[in-house]
Amino acid sequence: MKRLLSFFLTAVLMLSITACSGGADKTDAGKGNIKKPVTTSKDSGKSDDSDPVITGGKPELNILLPHYPYSHKEQPANKVVEEMTGYKVNWFNLPQENADEKLVLEISGGTSYDLCMRASAAAATKLFTQNALIDLKPLLDKYGKNILAGVSDMALQSVTTEDGVIYAVPYEAFDGPQPGGDPYGILKGGIGFNMKYLEELGKEIPTNLDDFYEVLKAYTDKTDKPALTTVKNGWMNTVMSGFGMGDAGWYEVDGEYLPRIKNPAVVDYLAFMQKLYKEGLLDNDMPINTSDSAKEKFTNGTTLAYPVMFWDIDGIYDAFKAMDSDAEVQVATFLAKDAGSKPIIYVRQGIAGLSYIPKTAKNPEHAINWLNIISDKDNFKKIYIGEEGKSYEIKDDKYYPIFPAFNDFTNSDKFTGVVQTDVVFEMWQARARKTDAMAEMYDQMNARVGNYDVHNYYESYAASQEAVMDNETSLNTMVNDKLIQAIADGGDPQKAIDNIIVEWDKTGGKEYEAAMRKWHEENKDMLK
Repeated sequence: MKRLLSFFLTAVLMLSITACSGGADKTDAGKGNIKKPVTTSKDSGKSDDSDPVITGGKPELNILLPHYPYSHKEQPANKVVEEMTGYKVNWFNLPQENADEKLVLEISGGTSYDLCMRASAAAATKLFTQNALIDLKPLLDKYGKNILAGVSDMALQSVTTEDGVIYAVPYEAFDGPQPGGDPYGILKGGIGFNMKYLEELGKEIPTNLDDFYEVLKAYTDKTDKPALTTVKNGWMNTVMSGFGMGDAGWYEVDGEYLPRIKNPAVVDYLAFMQKLYKEGLLDNDMPINTSDSAKEKFTNGTTLAYPVMFWDIDGIYDAFKAMDSDAEVQVATFLAKDAGSKPIIYVRQGIAGLSYIPKTAKNPEHAINWLNIISDKDNFKKIYIGEEGKSYEIKDDKYYPIFPAFNDFTNSDKFTGVVQTDVVFEMWQARARKTDAMAEMYDQMNARVGNYDVHNYYESYAASQEAVMDNETSLNTMVNDKLIQAIADGGDPQKAIDNIIVEWDKTGGKEYEAAMRKWHEENKDMLK
């Protein structure tokens, strides 16, 4: 399977949608059930150079994007895209709040967006089932050669109905390389330690659960302060790896495809977290901590450790300096069970957003042609990071930014098309090295990657399943809240998990599981 692109899923709202066709052509294209899709040939997408869409005049395009805190028109990448494609684009953005609701209202009212780009998967699926989106297959067959080449088979099937209708173009997440590829770069963060305090304890960065506990206990015993603070979250992925879990929400256990809450290892994980909380090693304010309050406890010297991502490090160092501290941070990445075990990483592969065309669009052919042009591999790179020797350089097979020219590409990833992730994964790492502190932490963490057992998970490819859309968010929120409560209460961990499962089954969990297991069974040969 092709490597996957990086962009995070837009938050989705479950909406009741009415009258979304906006007076457009009433075909059956949006009425097919989204079930097991048919295979679409990747040999299509061949355009005719005599086609006026290709060779003729270029209309202005209206393109809608999610909310971003800047003007697309003023971004340097916009000029690059206009020169490259020959199209002038009028950019529109959804609001930060109630984005999907506004989108539905606008489309149902007949707003003529030519392309809705990087949108919510749930909103796209809902719009499609209400007959508000066009079938993209004929357009992709004629104008979308580059697009089809850049989308994995799994991704394309996730937006293809049994009748062969393609209702969206998927963007794929790239948290890591494809299975079997070089894993360098998959480590993005973990639990950061204040090295000044750690050295005073005579300890090193822990690599397994036993060492992790001993380090935290040593600090709390010495200072009578909690060693570890974190935000309101029941799942600490760095710790979960020691119990055979991680970022994935679903696991194969003894031949069964199980949600994380039904993984038997969750009981032992909960018992471990309860122990940290009961002994005062874990900040007892965790159930109410915000990101700001937890970060402040770390940077003002109250705690020894705090979860960080490499892109947070400059802000953390700035906060240290404001407290007149010269503390250094190093990160404990995913922990092993014990000294004799190999730590586990679960790397997400899946859908990160969808682009689609409403039936009210005035220029659908040109919209696909525009997207196809920026999906050319060379064009993608030029938009994404510029030109080698000017805005980036390659040293020891690694991409590095060249400043100040690279600053022009800060937001350029929002202008890119669709390419295979092996095209983008390596060059993305130039962004990981935008500052000295970021580069140091990023490379420091990933120097360990060969010590890890890497697993890929694919569950976001099932995001368009109706039972998934209807239940996933609410179930995950319920489980997290009750897990936090169970950590703080300190009661019998097995009973606590059993009680959560009862609530899970009563509030849509059974339907969610049935849809996920059906999807997994139908696609398991591709999940390798």
